[in-house]
Amino acid sequence: MLEQTAEHWGQSYFSEKFNRREWQAHPLTIQRQYELQGNLMREEWFFLRYLNGERVQRAASLGAGRAETEIALLELGAVEHFDLFDVSSVGIEYAKSRAEEKGFGHKVTCHVGPISCADLNENTYDLITFVASLHHMEPLAETLERANRALTQRGIIWCANEYIGPDRFNYPAAHAAIAKSFFQQIPPGLRNHWHRELQFPTPQEVAEVDPTEAPCSSKIEPTMRNMFPALEIMPLYGAFAFMVFWGLNHDALYETPEGTELTRFILGMDKALTDAGILPTYFAHIIARKNDAFRQRALRSGRDQSTLLYRYARRTASILRRLKI
Repeated sequence: MLEQTAEHWGQSYFSEKFNRREWQAHPLTIQRQYELQGNLMREEWFFLRYLNGERVQRAASLGAGRAETEIALLELGAVEHFDLFDVSSVGIEYAKSRAEEKGFGHKVTCHVGPISCADLNENTYDLITFVASLHHMEPLAETLERANRALTQRGIIWCANEYIGPDRFNYPAAHAAIAKSFFQQIPPGLRNHWHRELQFPTPQEVAEVDPTEAPCSSKIEPTMRNMFPALEIMPLYGAFAFMVFWGLNHDALYETPEGTELTRFILGMDKALTDAGILPTYFAHIIARKNDAFRQRALRSGRDQSTLLYRYARRTASILRRLKI
């Protein structure tokens, strides 16, 4: 299974076609996130807001990929040394090469293999990052437990640009209906040429491409809230944009004025629908601080927010709020 995942991402990291399909890769999306972060790149935003502009000695990245965020943190002087872990040697080798080009190759240690086998010693890391990677990891609670144990006393976990939407991109019918209705209004030249209606991959199709893709993404927020009382979440929106992007002519979004304006409008709708409470945020920055007592808290009766009953209760409450009941 992990061999398939490694091959998939090894082929995708440097694919223009793949990256153009990603709503987060569009320059207008990057610009919006920059503005949400106070006109700062995400690495600067995190360094100033959560590290108080002070360098930490040692960090680990779980699911580092090409490690662009990690390299940027090293370049900023936010981290003295990074241990990079990923299943794909392609991304890790690129990261090592970039670090060497910039003169700090000695500040990264690279590990290729399953994250579940990563050697994370207790009380070792001041910072652990999951850059859009936690939604690939199972079992979720165990992964977070290991990360928490590996943190130093004042250590921080940063899940950057994390997908927290529906598992395997299995969008709720009410969410999908909004995107499908909008899709019908898009000029044909800006849509893909294969389907007259907006279509999404099935959960099975998602898993066939990458078996680790979002198997329990919807549980990330409740699980982390249960484990880390001081959790902070910065919404990055994305529900509407992510769904609509499945059906677009991605080259046109980059290469034509009409495509640029459509992207701008989609991002505006995306934010408006979430701000109005009609759609949730599917993506977020999540910041957690080491919690020595989370095990005891998780065992308290009725407090496990990952249970089916708790999720039903939250969903019901959300529906009632929208209906103003």
